[in-house]
Amino acid sequence: MHTAMRTPDGRSAVESGAEVLRQRVLRVAQAGRLRVSEHRAVELIRAAGTGVVFTLIDQPEDGRDESLADLAWEAVCATILTGTHTAAPAGPIAAAVTLRAALPDLATLTPAERALLGDWLDRVAAS
Repeated sequence: MHTAMRTPDGRSAVESGAEVLRQRVLRVAQAGRLRVSEHRAVELIRAAGTGVVFTLIDQPEDGRDESLADLAWEAVCATILTGTHTAAPAGPIAAAVTLRAALPDLATLTPAERALLGDWLDRVAAS
């Protein structure tokens, strides 16, 4: 994801890849599986992925730890996901993240009410 390359439609490959990741994390949030905010999940995934890639590149080829990526992914999943990846209960943070992901679809609320609820849910998710 760290390149100056462009997609066929002229967009930055970095931004295009980041958008794919954000959309996937949004779907996980909508399914009620995130225990952290979407932003935090995306940033943690990117940080872990970048760190693993740079670490593997830095290791001598004959001494690379092939299991590092899988172990890092499991650690990220245990941190950001509810359910089978962790023993801790989902709790109010996961509920806030799930509701926040669904907020744009809550047509029964006015735009002002959605904005206010969004602010509250962001505070709960960040706690």
